[in-house]
Amino acid sequence: MPNKHSKVLHMPQRTCAVCKSKKDLDKLYAFIIIPEGIIIDPRRRLQRRRHYVCNDINCLSNLEEWEKRYFKKHYGINKSWSELDLQSINSVQGVNNGQ
Repeated sequence: MPNKHSKVLHMPQRTCAVCKSKKDLDKLYAFIIIPEGIIIDPRRRLQRRRHYVCNDINCLSNLEEWEKRYFKKHYGINKSWSELDLQSINSVQGVNNGQ
């Protein structure tokens, strides 16, 4: 926390999950992980463990690979995106059909 007489404002630093570079918090996208996939949290209001990714095109394109490694490490799941998408679609259809 900066000195109250300091003219320089403090900006929190966070690490990009993909490239591991430290950047200002306002230059990163926040997201959370649930077993069904990634949820972007633009206003940072969801009460879960947040991860951050920078707005670099390489980091955004490699986010899929990072998610696969994260699921394998933390949940012991080795699923492809198509299987996760199919499960999400089926669960949404089940909710919409009243199941």
